[in-house]
Amino acid sequence: TGDLKDRYKVPADKSEIISNGVDIHMFRNYGPKIKEELGFNGFIVGYVGVLREWVDFEPLFSILSELNSEINVVIVGKEGLFQENVELAKKYGLENRVKFTGMIPYSLVSKYISAMDVCLIPFKKGPISESAIPLKLFEYLACEKPVISTKLSGIEKIAHDKIFYASTKEELKNQITRLFEDPMMRYKMGSNGRKFVENNYDWSKISERLENLLLNL
Repeated sequence: TGDLKDRYKVPADKSEIISNGVDIHMFRNYGPKIKEELGFNGFIVGYVGVLREWVDFEPLFSILSELNSEINVVIVGKEGLFQENVELAKKYGLENRVKFTGMIPYSLVSKYISAMDVCLIPFKKGPISESAIPLKLFEYLACEKPVISTKLSGIEKIAHDKIFYASTKEELKNQITRLFEDPMMRYKMGSNGRKFVENNYDWSKISERLENLLLNL
């Protein structure tokens, strides 16, 4: 990322940053029926990805009982601290409101995202996450979903005001409630996010840029 380029003083004339991106044809919104097809109920706050040590669900689990009872959580993925997070949900008495799907085929990821109403990037602040630009950001946006992320410099430089940020439990509670209560806001954020990805992070455009760069060397 640009942060790493600046940190290690990589000369501008000897480097070019090629961003991550997403296949906008594979990642799209499958519509409202997909939620029923996958067996999800209520308003879904979701996450897709690894469950490594920088992913933190404790703030979400600690406030879930204070949120509207229609709000449930779906966590897709297994790599990392899977059982630890299952036990954490049990600790908060959330067995009936948090669903862990485990691993799913990559070809189904966009369908699971489509079944979510709000998508999360709940990263702990630290050296690994601070400059990260996770692929899931582009996948969420391509599927027309509003996103709430921990406020991290790498994500903020990319997404700006296209997503919401929450770095405390209270902020997370307020942002989820805000989106739960305002379907029009969810629609606008989703629509704007899709256009943003189409214009800037479509893999076909990024690969063309990379090809032209290599041809000009």
